[in-house]
Amino acid sequence: MNPEFKRNLWLEISPARLALMPGVLTLIALLAVAMSEQNPRDNLFIACTVLFTGLTVGWGSLLVMSSINNEVTERTWDQQRLSALTPWQMAWGKLFGSTAYAWYGALLCAVVAVLAASTLPGFLSRCVWMLAGAIGAVALHAWLMVSRLHTLDLRTEKSSSTAGRLFGLFMALQTLPMVFMVLRSPTDEPQASGGWWSLGLPLPVQSLVLAALMLALGLLALWRSMGKQLMVRSTPWAWALGVLALGWMLAGFMPEDARDANLMVPLAGVALLATYAALFTESNNRLVWQAVLFHYAHSPRRRMLQALPLWPVSWAMAALFVLLYGVLGINPDQHLASLGSVMWLALLHCLRDCGIYHFFALRNTTRKPAGMTLLTLFVLGVVLPGLVAGSAPELATWFEPLFGLQQLVKGGASLGLAPWLAMAVQLAVVAALVAWRWAAGAKPAQTS
Repeated sequence: MNPEFKRNLWLEISPARLALMPGVLTLIALLAVAMSEQNPRDNLFIACTVLFTGLTVGWGSLLVMSSINNEVTERTWDQQRLSALTPWQMAWGKLFGSTAYAWYGALLCAVVAVLAASTLPGFLSRCVWMLAGAIGAVALHAWLMVSRLHTLDLRTEKSSSTAGRLFGLFMALQTLPMVFMVLRSPTDEPQASGGWWSLGLPLPVQSLVLAALMLALGLLALWRSMGKQLMVRSTPWAWALGVLALGWMLAGFMPEDARDANLMVPLAGVALLATYAALFTESNNRLVWQAVLFHYAHSPRRRMLQALPLWPVSWAMAALFVLLYGVLGINPDQHLASLGSVMWLALLHCLRDCGIYHFFALRNTTRKPAGMTLLTLFVLGVVLPGLVAGSAPELATWFEPLFGLQQLVKGGASLGLAPWLAMAVQLAVVAALVAWRWAAGAKPAQTS
C-alpha cells in the first residue's frame, strides 16, 4: 500500500470515528424522514444529497488543504519532500488519504440516496448527477491541492488569507452543479443540451463528461506540481496542454455558427488569463532568470525549458492563437470585424503588465512585487485616466490604451492610431526600466 495513503488513513480513521459517522448520519436521515408527511423518500434523497455535498465539497476541501498546510505549519514538509516516494505516489496518497473520512461519510450518504431514489421519477438522471458530483468533488480537491502546491514557494501558512478567500470562492462555484441537482424538479426528465460542441448530450451526461475532463486535468496538474515540490525537473508541456484543454472546453459552449471563425478567441483568452495567473503565483526574481540565461548559454535547450517560468509559455501560446486568428480567416460578423485588433492590443497589454511586474520583481529585496504591480496598474488604468477623462478624454488612451475601445463602442470601424502609439510608448518605457533594473542589480556582483 502507498505509504503516504496509509499514513493518512492512520491519522484520519479510528474505530470510534468509523462508528460515529454512520450514527450521526442516521440521526439526520431520521430527522429528514420525520419532517416529511407526504414524500419521505424524496426528502431523504434531498437530505442525503445535501450531506454528500457538504462532506465532499465543504469538509473534504478543508481536509485536502490542511494536508499541505499542516505539514508546513509543523515543519515536516521538508521531510516529506526528501522521501523516496514518486510525485504520483505522494499526490494520490495525500489526495485520497487526507479526505478518506469525509469520503467514508459521503459514500454512506450516496448509497442511501440511491436507495431512496430507486422508486422516484428520473432514477437514472439522479444517479448520473450523483456520479458527476462525486467526480467533480475529486476534481475540486485536486485543483485545490494544485493551487496550494503552486503557491507554496511564495506564501507561508501565515500569509495565505487572500488565497484562502479565493479558494472559498472557487469551492462555491464548484457546488453549483450539485445545488442545481437538488433544486431541480425531481419529475423533470433530462433534456438534450446542444450546448457543448453540439453533441446533444443530456445535461446530466454533459456535466459528467465535463467533470471527468476537469478531473483528468486536475490529476495531471497535481502530478506536475508535486513533482516540482519534490524537485523533479520537467518541461512546461503539462502547463501548455492544460491551457489548450481549458480553452478547448470553453470553446465548446460557443454557438455552432460562430465557433469555426472564433475558435481562437477562447484559446487566446484562456492563455492570457493563464499568463497572469502564472505571473502572480510564481517566482520571477533575478535568480530565476539568471538560471534561465545560464542554461540557455551552457546547457541543452531542455534544461533551459525546465528552468523557464510558466508565464512566457502562456503568452507565447496566446500570441500564436492571435496570429492564427488573423491567418485562418476573417470573422463573418461585421460587428466583430475589429476583434483581431482588440486581441493584439490585449496581447501587448499583457506583455506590458508582465514588464511592470518584473521591474519590481528584479529588485534586490525580499518584498513581494505583486502589491506594487497592482498599485501601478490601478494608477495607470483607473486613477490617471479618470483625472483627464473630464477635461481631455482623448488623453485617457495614453495612460490606458484599452480606453481606445471606446471608438468601437461608439460605432467606429477601427481602434484608431492613438491606442497603438500609446502601447508602443509604454512598452518602450517599460522595457527600458526593466533593462535598467537588471543592469543596476548586476553591478554589485561585478564589483565584488
